[in-house]
Amino acid sequence: MNVFKQLILPIIKYKFLLIQLTGKEIKARYKQSFVGYAWVLLNPLSQLLVYSFVFSIVFRFPTNNVPYIIYLYAALLPWTFSQNAIATATQSLVENASLLRKVSFPREVIPYASVISKIVDLFFSGILFLAMTVIMRVPLAPTAILFIPLFAAQLLLTTGLSLLFSSLNLFYRDVQYLTNLLMMLWMYMTPIVYPLSLVPDRYVKLYKLNPMVGIIEGYRSALFGYPFETSIILWSVAISIIVFFAGFILFKRSEKIFADIV
Repeated sequence: MNVFKQLILPIIKYKFLLIQLTGKEIKARYKQSFVGYAWVLLNPLSQLLVYSFVFSIVFRFPTNNVPYIIYLYAALLPWTFSQNAIATATQSLVENASLLRKVSFPREVIPYASVISKIVDLFFSGILFLAMTVIMRVPLAPTAILFIPLFAAQLLLTTGLSLLFSSLNLFYRDVQYLTNLLMMLWMYMTPIVYPLSLVPDRYVKLYKLNPMVGIIEGYRSALFGYPFETSIILWSVAISIIVFFAGFILFKRSEKIFADIV
């Protein structure tokens, strides 16, 4: 019961601070930039164009009659959300060191704000994805609504890792560089730019232990009407829940000395 109260406290009692920090994160990111908030769309779009050229023209991966650019975008969007959210949250406590020293509040509000700010980016990028499906006449399956529980699982996984890495980075500042390396390796171990069917059979079981595999494959199944592989999706959901609570508990145990470290 105590853990539950700690979970909802930042959302209920400190929601104003959470909103303010989220707004600050969004504004600071694009302050004095040439194209401003357009970077929300330009960043994933540039990646999309490069990957589409390489993997649809050079390598020609099978995508079950879905245009590769749409097939890729369906996975690249959620991955970019997690990647950016974790990277930003990892540095969030260090960047808000003055706030940690002066104000008393649940410290998890800070990485939460970083994650929420990336949800805003994801929302606008998602509008672009829907526009592309209309332009390219790719109908979405009735099961597309299932992206909501899949995203909830991904959000738990992303938030748990954000809490873990942000606290570790306060103790060891090179964690932010290690996180960037791990995210790059994690991306290539996840079927984002290529289909899961290309993974050799002898490695598939080990490969599916990656929780993002079930989530990404779940998104594509939901959006395009592919058969669901329920076992790996349930595995991903279970791991996401475990990672979230592990990250949250470790964060709360270490937050008492955050002010002493910064």
